[in-house]
Amino acid sequence: MTSPAEPASADATQARQLTKPLRELAALALLGANAVFLFVGLLRLIAPNDYSSFTDRAGSAFYAFVGVEAVGLPLLAVLLATHISPVLAKAKLITQAAVIEYAVSALFGTLTMLIWTVGRLAEAEVLDALLGVLTRFAWMVIFAIAAWVVYTIWRAHYYVPRPKPQPGVYGQPQPGWPQQQGGWPAPGQPGGQPQGGWPAPGQPGGGYPQAGQPGGYPQAGQYGQQSPPFQAPQSAPPFPQSAPPFPQSAPPHPQSGPQHPRNG
Repeated sequence: MTSPAEPASADATQARQLTKPLRELAALALLGANAVFLFVGLLRLIAPNDYSSFTDRAGSAFYAFVGVEAVGLPLLAVLLATHISPVLAKAKLITQAAVIEYAVSALFGTLTMLIWTVGRLAEAEVLDALLGVLTRFAWMVIFAIAAWVVYTIWRAHYYVPRPKPQPGVYGQPQPGWPQQQGGWPAPGQPGGQPQGGWPAPGQPGGGYPQAGQPGGYPQAGQYGQQSPPFQAPQSAPPFPQSAPPFPQSAPPHPQSGPQHPRNG
């Protein structure tokens, strides 16, 4: 006879409670160790020595930028922070730091790969250059997969796009404001004038005085004179808009007939 299934032991739960506070510390330690490895690889690349050439230093420094540590440590730190419940409070910071480290690794890894390849080809080591390029290309593929996983997590959960500027902020009328041209009030509004700069006829101070009205010009035929046979040309240029309006304070022309001189 088989014994009944025993209930799950509480040891796993107790162990999880013990290691749970260490998740954040472990993730930060992994990122810090990878940053140190990158810094050491950069120093080995740029520091001259008498035992190796710049091409050899570039070939060995490639694995400091694109190697087991550079590929695995940032990815493991992000998985510890985001894929185990509950998500850490500093998960955003850890993910952003991992993205930055991957960007530095990609830059210097590609640079050292090109330097080493060109140097080996210049030394006529064609076979060594070909085999080295194949090996480094395989490492670049593994590196790209890990970096893409971390970038996808950061893009989906922690990327905040910049707000776009609202339309009409500069040089466009805002809602609730009257649209104006040339900086003057629109016609029909308080203080407004019709286009052309002259007051509208029929308004106080607007238009020219009409013929036959008080203050207007005399009509043809008044005062015993005949109207001249003259018509205004159709193509006469318009009155300049910048001319001042007709003075309204001028005294009206007398409506009475002409005065005859008295006889001796």
